[in-house]
This record gives sequence, C-alpha cells and structure tokens, in this order.
Amino acid sequence: MTTSEAVAVMAKVLAPYIGDTMARSATAAHCQKLGITADTVSHEQLEALLGKLGGGLNIFLGRDKSASVVAEARRALAAREGAR
Repeated sequence: MTTSEAVAVMAKVLAPYIGDTMARSATAAHCQKLGITADTVSHEQLEALLGKLGGGLNIFLGRDKSASVVAEARRALAAREGAR
C-alpha cells in the first residue's frame, strides 16, 4: 500500500470523530515524525502510525472509543490491502 493510500484510509476513518482537516493533518504529521516518507508503507510502520494516532485520540475520545476507532482503521486498512 502506498503511504498516500494509507493516509487517505486512516483520515476517512478518523474524520467523523475529529473532522476531515484534523484527521488528514494529524495522520500526515505523524507520518513525517515517524519518517514514513517512502512510496510504500510497511505493516510495522502502519502499526507505529496507528499507535501514535491512538495516543492522540485518547485525549479527544477517551481510551475505549479511541481503541475502537483504531481497530476500525486497522480493518479499513486490511480491507484496502485485500482489495488489491
């Protein structure tokens, strides 16, 4: 999966909770902080990114809802990967 595809999938999942602009900005910023700059993103990089996003979501949504949203993002990424 490309980095831009992964960012788009995650932002789509996060947008209903934190808004589209914040979802895209947070996902892109965490990619940059984690050094995810290549065209393709590995499973390990995706997990690190989900971990960072989940930590931030804890503040806005609480731990339980944050865990639910991160699980939803994992399923959406897996579905996207399976559709290839």
